[in-house]
Amino acid sequence: MNKILMLTTVALLGTTTLVAAQETTATENAFGLAQVQEDNLLIALPLVTATADGMVEIRGIAGEQEGQVFASQPVTAGANENVRISLVQAPNAEAVMAVLVIDGVDVAMQEVRLAPPGNDDSSGDNQEDGDDEGEAGSDNGEGTGGGGSDATTGGGSN
Repeated sequence: MNKILMLTTVALLGTTTLVAAQETTATENAFGLAQVQEDNLLIALPLVTATADGMVEIRGIAGEQEGQVFASQPVTAGANENVRISLVQAPNAEAVMAVLVIDGVDVAMQEVRLAPPGNDDSSGDNQEDGDDEGEAGSDNGEGTGGGGSDATTGGGSN
């Protein structure tokens, strides 16, 4: 019985420490481990910690797109969970660089792997859906929005 009580206490203390660490001000600028992205028009970062308010920029890292900023998203000082950055155009690359910028200075970077070009749901589905759901109706109203917003909101609002 004492062993069970002791294990439960240790588990609770570990959980409390984790929660307290997330609520305090960050002492390091860093990214959590990002998975391979499923949608190349939406970069999802599970955790971004920042010592001050800043921006996460998604930049090209190869060829003609090297250094090009595809999109950015503001973050606040501390732990920022599930940071989602919508891109207007999918990069022509296997990976991009997520860069945390504070006061105009690059303070942390992480490479983010993208889905293979054939797996980009937003570009393939839009072409097929437009043909299947009616040419005139989808072109007049829904087709004029940004590709990223149609792909992310279309499934939830219909």
